[in-house]
Amino acid sequence: MTAIVPRRSYRRHRTARKSRLRPNGHGTWIRASMIDWSAAGVSLTGPVEDVPLGPAILAVSPLDGTDDIHLSCVVVWQKEDKVGLKLVGPVNH
Repeated sequence: MTAIVPRRSYRRHRTARKSRLRPNGHGTWIRASMIDWSAAGVSLTGPVEDVPLGPAILAVSPLDGTDDIHLSCVVVWQKEDKVGLKLVGPVNH
């Protein structure tokens, strides 16, 4: 029996953008690099071995040098130095 591999709904785009991640309940940001992104999610690499699954805030450095873009997200998987995020929407302050 073979497992069914789910197809992605959105095309992934490779990138090397600087980013930061702050899981809920953490007071400090974790610096990471964005590996790829889609309309639904993001993959990051960096010192993320201890990042818990659950809600977080993603800060993405823009290309034009203006303020970071902040997005609400959920950490849905973590493996070694990589995490996968599901994007939820804008940060509600």
